Amino acid sequence: MKKVSVIIPTYNSWNTLKSCIASVQNQIYKAKEIIVVNNGSSDGTAVKVKKEFPKVKLINLNKNTGVTGGRNTGIKHANSYSDYLFFFDHDMVAERNMLAELVKVAELSKEIGIVTPKIYYFGNKKRIWSAGTGINLWTGQILFRGGEDVGQYEKVEEVQVAPAALLVKRELIKKLKCFDNHYFVTYEDTDFCFRAREIGFKTFYAPKALAYHKISWYSKDDVDRVLSRAYFVGRNRLIFMKKFGKNIFIFSAFLPVFCVYYLYKAAKNKNLNGWFEFMKGTFDGFLD
Repeated sequence: MKKVSVIIPTYNSWNTLKSCIASVQNQIYKAKEIIVVNNGSSDGTAVKVKKEFPKVKLINLNKNTGVTGGRNTGIKHANSYSDYLFFFDHDMVAERNMLAELVKVAELSKEIGIVTPKIYYFGNKKRIWSAGTGINLWTGQILFRGGEDVGQYEKVEEVQVAPAALLVKRELIKKLKCFDNHYFVTYEDTDFCFRAREIGFKTFYAPKALAYHKISWYSKDDVDRVLSRAYFVGRNRLIFMKKFGKNIFIFSAFLPVFCVYYLYKAAKNKNLNGWFEFMKGTFDGFLD
């Protein structure tokens, strides 16, 4: 039986973290260990984890190192004998069969280095948040595989990106070492999957592995969530596209479209500061 270490970075999210941990502990396929990396939370996360989940390996950091820093800290503390590392966002919960189905798909081929589950919105379990995602390497547009579940994503298949929930083979971790800390949050999964592909590892989607994301499925709330991290969305898209895009000049021609789109969304949601943050991030991405 393959050994799995589960790594969950968290920051001031105890209300979602507790159900996330419980769902991992409740898996049919038992994890070798569960590692929670506390990114300098001020909501009492450390005390609460120790009290309610004493078997969890808790790593406390004195500052917020982002998704990338939290995951990389987890990699350093993971059991060296684990065959897989599973990176799981703290605002998600898993069905009991999730790890079993992920490992089953990962074992289909040596070329498969990363596997992601079918992820529904927690508040609407008929609507898919992600069945793996992709990105247009000419324009930088994110290509979502989601929406109302009508059986369109029931095939085990290769995808470009595994967002928020990634089962990764130890062999791949040994070669890539870590997530790129420069991203902090957003596009870190995209970068990781593309780096994996460069060295011969594929990313696959496992439709029978099920998870749920505790974010709102209403479009207005989704826009608010994006605008709350607009700086990193703008900056990290530039960083990624300069690294993996087909042609930076063609991509640059599409940037005004993104700028107008985010201005429209920010104005509609009465959050112009989000647009200014997006523009600042875009500018910094060019200079980076």
